[in-house]
Amino acid sequence: MKKIIALVLALVTVLSLCAACGAKGGSAGEGGNGGGKGGADKSGITLTIGLPTNALVLDYKNNALTKYLEEKTGYNLEFHVYSGGSDVATQISTTVAAQQKLPDIILGITLGDGVITRYGEDEYFVDMAPYLEDRELSKVWWDRLEQNFSEYEQKDIMRKMTEPESGAIYALPTLETSLVDTIDYQVWINTQWLDKLQLQKPTNLDELYTVLKAFKEQDPNGNGKADELPLFGSQSAGLGADVVNWLVNQFLYFNDRKIWNVDDSGKLYAPFTTNEYREAMKFVRKLIKEGLMQDSCFTTGSTDMQRITTPASGTALCGIFVGHLTLHSAMNNEVLYQYQPLEPLKGQYCVVNDNTFRRNIYITADCANPDAAWELLMEMRTEEASTRIRYGEYGVNWKEAPEGSVSDVGMEAKIMILEDPFNTQNTCLWSGANGSTNVWAEGEVAVMAEESSDFIKYRSKLAAQSRANFDEGTKNNPANLCPTLIYTEAEKEATESTRTAVSDYWNKSRTDFGKGILNPESDSDWNAYVANLEKLGLKDYLTLAQKAYDRQK
Repeated sequence: MKKIIALVLALVTVLSLCAACGAKGGSAGEGGNGGGKGGADKSGITLTIGLPTNALVLDYKNNALTKYLEEKTGYNLEFHVYSGGSDVATQISTTVAAQQKLPDIILGITLGDGVITRYGEDEYFVDMAPYLEDRELSKVWWDRLEQNFSEYEQKDIMRKMTEPESGAIYALPTLETSLVDTIDYQVWINTQWLDKLQLQKPTNLDELYTVLKAFKEQDPNGNGKADELPLFGSQSAGLGADVVNWLVNQFLYFNDRKIWNVDDSGKLYAPFTTNEYREAMKFVRKLIKEGLMQDSCFTTGSTDMQRITTPASGTALCGIFVGHLTLHSAMNNEVLYQYQPLEPLKGQYCVVNDNTFRRNIYITADCANPDAAWELLMEMRTEEASTRIRYGEYGVNWKEAPEGSVSDVGMEAKIMILEDPFNTQNTCLWSGANGSTNVWAEGEVAVMAEESSDFIKYRSKLAAQSRANFDEGTKNNPANLCPTLIYTEAEKEATESTRTAVSDYWNKSRTDFGKGILNPESDSDWNAYVANLEKLGLKDYLTLAQKAYDRQK
């Protein structure tokens, strides 16, 4: 492990020496914006934090988290709260364009890699690589990284943070993990329906089809109506619900966020042009055509999913649904008791969701005391601060768990939750888990002060079993997977329009194949689909992707 970290540090050190010095107001390591040297005088220092508004947070200044961090660091914290919605990044770009002053720290706002690079190179964001080179100043970062992530994950995190040409690091990520949030698709089957129809859980695609047909035709919910949805989920509903990609991964490994697959010789290829992908589209079309899956699988939102997976009427509608238990099923709805996790089918691939990495924390070049800003960001990375960022005030919202306590999912408990403020109006949190290294963020290592309800216990057991099934299923994944590719600025510019056009087209075509607008059985339609991808520049895009992949290897 030390060798891995040493190599990463060496890489950052060498590359950062090549980085252009200077930022608006001075770069890290120079003058008043000294980077990596510490020693800032804490008396009278105020740090302004810009973050998106959260309707649940009643007060940012008179806030338990604010008071805790002020006490730990000695700095006075003030806030610039951006209005909510998708225009937060626009508000920041407007400030930049008008040459107005930015907050010292921007927290919890995702700007996108291209914008981050541009703002960094244009000297609006401080390069934090020198801080990370100094093991004393960044000890919390490296310790928490090593303690909670595998060697592959550590390297991938550092790679995604670092500019490929200069070695600069203009943004830190929020790192948040949980038992189920890394599962790209979470699959639940109605075992009461199976029992009524004297069926077993399917173990392969043929058995899946048989079970879905029975769910559709034999009135398993017993209400005399043809209202059953044999298979339900949506690629638009967010985490864990992508039923289409779950089906695709019965035929080939396909991480639709990474796009590329890697063959045994280390060459990238587009999985969405393969014969296996075409067979997947045929199967998806077959299910939709026969009413075994709805074409709403491409568009249904998270709230609508809750109403369908766990209806208020108490009558189950879904035979199998794909979704996150918290996001896509209703709280305290007894319909959930009818479901169990469905184990991966024979030959299935299990895609790991690494969206727990959010590159959304910046020290701006308008910060007069970046050393102080860095110290604050490192304090937020500690285990206690990360716990406070997620679970609230110590002694009020949580405390240490009694020795020997075990959580609802069977893990050794570290904390006892007295009153979880996360989804309630409060004055003890800021905005999500932003700025933290938050491990087991869904309460997996927590016990409740009052015994959990039977519903919570059941849901927790479902999550734990689903994760165990998923971990077993990942053993079938290819040994060589494409990491997140980091493009140089020139490569980004060269591929930007092509990347968007290709991604939009194959995504739309996936919907068109499912709905029958394109016929996956038709050679003409399939060949036209592949030809259109080539016209949009797929070959050139793949060439640059291969270059980035080879460089990262």
